[in-house]
Amino acid sequence: MPPLAALPLSKTALPAIQRDVPAQITITAAEAGQRLDIYLADRFSAHSRAALQRAVKSGQITVNSKTVKPGCLLRAGDIVVVFPLPSGKREGLSGGQAGKRATAPPQRIPILYEDAAVVVINKPAGLLTHAAEDPAASSVAKWFAARYPGQHIGDPGRPGVVHRLDRDTSGVMVLAKTSEVFATLKEQFKRRHVQKEYLALVLGVPGGEDGRITRPIARSRRNPNRRAVAPPLKVKAGGVQSPFAAKPAITEWRREETFQGKYALLRVMPYTGRTHQIRVHLHFIGHPIIGDPIYAFKRISPPAGIQRLMLHAEKLTLRLPSVDQGKRKVFTAPLPAEFEAILDRLRQA
Repeated sequence: MPPLAALPLSKTALPAIQRDVPAQITITAAEAGQRLDIYLADRFSAHSRAALQRAVKSGQITVNSKTVKPGCLLRAGDIVVVFPLPSGKREGLSGGQAGKRATAPPQRIPILYEDAAVVVINKPAGLLTHAAEDPAASSVAKWFAARYPGQHIGDPGRPGVVHRLDRDTSGVMVLAKTSEVFATLKEQFKRRHVQKEYLALVLGVPGGEDGRITRPIARSRRNPNRRAVAPPLKVKAGGVQSPFAAKPAITEWRREETFQGKYALLRVMPYTGRTHQIRVHLHFIGHPIIGDPIYAFKRISPPAGIQRLMLHAEKLTLRLPSVDQGKRKVFTAPLPAEFEAILDRLRQA
């Protein structure tokens, strides 16, 4: 057997498991409490969660020299050994909820608007905003740095990036090309002066034409990579307090279209910017987004052919100092072809 290759203790996403050398990972206290398969899918981004689950079941991945179940919870000090697996494109998103996670080549990012101060893009699904979770992957930040060399705007690791979209969410993003505009846009997002509208294809049909979700959101106690709703915040002396370190979150939705009484297309407006906010809130009301690798109901298969998270950031309304003396401007990102094709197929079913 080839010698074990000890991986660094810090949790850095690796594109693929090594082909010839088994990898040995020591679980830290910060990583404890996660499901094995979720931890592996997070760490080895070139392999789908389904493929990693099969590897665990077959004994190609062991914990403390034992064959375990993919859902076993990791403990600090556990030794995970990963024997070589075939590398290549991911077979699908975590949990089998979607197909290939395709990362668009940086040069193919559609530009919706550009001037001397900003560039507005239509981010493809599967593309990271910045590469912190997967240093080897393409990202919007890398695209910006390559397109505008020498423009060191904002954080060195994410030049130009004012806000972010989840990896598997497509849609409109604005990036700053000057430090002055970067600061102005960051302040607008901080003060919630930016209006955002998303389109989400969800499981089931919510009752009523619209709704408002106000439950706060906190990091999951069982899995730090997940978020969950928390009990309503209570106001006490000294301000709002929550035992779950939850943050206020407000999401409004409006029903746009329904399909066979099984699915609905919602227009969603988040008024706060919590991690996974739309995904968590829609899951909470019993209508998770189709293709969600984390929050979808695992026992319910999505419609055939869906290979992505069905969430698209369609509109972004903000003020650009460089346009019409700072008047509010609306940017709209057309639905990606694969998203539109799914809707057309559901309409014809």
